[in-house]
Amino acid sequence: MKRIGSNLRPADQKPQRNLTNIIVYSEDEKPRNDYPEKIISPALPKSCCTDENRELVGNTKEVDGFKFCYKICQVCGHAVRYFYPAVETNDEAVREYRAWKRYMAQ
Repeated sequence: MKRIGSNLRPADQKPQRNLTNIIVYSEDEKPRNDYPEKIISPALPKSCCTDENRELVGNTKEVDGFKFCYKICQVCGHAVRYFYPAVETNDEAVREYRAWKRYMAQ
């Protein structure tokens, strides 16, 4: 089975993407925020991990039309990479993907 998002463009047209995840999930280490180098986080979220308790860390980044940021729970330190819902973009690959998704939904 192919992953849809990874095949938006032919291999020779794919841009160099910097989607390295700086979050390290560990139960052995204490949660720590060393943004932008590394974020140490518990492996699993707890009941305290709600939108109200999560704070934005650093700046919002955009890669190929997809915006994301890092959010950390202020109570337990659990971190996630949060992708914003796509609203509008100039990226041709994203527009083609959305058109394809609309076609498949019909």
